[in-house]
This record gives sequence, C-alpha cells and structure tokens, in this order.
Amino acid sequence: MARLIGVTGEFKDREYPLEEGEITIGRKTDNAILLDTPTVSSHHCVLTLAGTSCTLQDLDSTNGTRLNGRSVKGEPAELHHKDVLQLGDIEFIVDAPELASAPVARYTDADAEIATDAMAAPQDFNTISPFGAPPRERKGIWYFLLIVVGILTLLALGVFGVMLAGAGPA
Repeated sequence: MARLIGVTGEFKDREYPLEEGEITIGRKTDNAILLDTPTVSSHHCVLTLAGTSCTLQDLDSTNGTRLNGRSVKGEPAELHHKDVLQLGDIEFIVDAPELASAPVARYTDADAEIATDAMAAPQDFNTISPFGAPPRERKGIWYFLLIVVGILTLLALGVFGVMLAGAGPA
C-alpha cells in the first residue's frame, strides 16, 4: 500500500497511508492528512491516487509544494516511488512500489533510507532555514566606527576645553 513517510521535524517517522481517490493535505481538520504546523497551509495540496498512478496538485499554498526539489505550481505533477515531497518545511518520502514507473533516469531512483538514529548537522551549518543563512555579522566595521566616533568625541571635548580655558576670567 502506498504511503507517505515523514523524514523531518516532528513528523519524522510518521506514516500516512494513501488510499484510492483524492487525499487532501493541510492544516485544517477537514483534510484527509492533517499536518498541524504553521508552514503548511489550511488546504495545502491534494493527491489523487488511481491504480498505479498518483498526481500531486498544489492548492495555492503560501509556502509552496516541492517535488524532488522542484516547485509544483499550476499543473499537476506525477508522483513516483521514492520521490521526495516537501510541504512548507516538512519532507516526506513516497513509499509506493506500485507507483514505480518504467525505467526513466531520475535522481530519485537511488535507494533512499530513513535514518533511525540521531543525526547531527555538520559543525559549519549556520542554519537549515529555507530562507538561507543569516547575513554575516560585520563586527570589525562596527568596532572601527565606534573607535572613530570616540576619537572625534575626545577631540571635540579637547577643543571645547581649550576654548573655555582661553575665554577664562578677564
């Protein structure tokens, strides 16, 4: 039986069976698959399973639907065994041997395995945000500006002191 297997976040290792017909996915309780997380829209997408064929249609979701790293907008996309489906920031593996197509060269044909033990990000990861890494801090520039402003302030106080001393009692 076809199913989606969560591979990220709080949905890791959760399995969602896919049955014949339309399967709606979203944050609202009227969806067949409920994903209660802020990056998933109320009615995010719909899967249509018919025999050995399954299509994916984005329902104008806010954070988008991606299939194997490519955005799914407008036209329905065909799902295959071992495809990677991303809804917002949640990823799923499509486990559906019955959806295996004719041998077509796709990078998703690799044997995907789901890790069962804890994994750590490499030490040089700053973020795994879909918005990219935060901008680098430029502390050196700020320290330089602070020193320059300090020196100018001291010079201004010195000049002001000299002027006061020169305008002393007559």
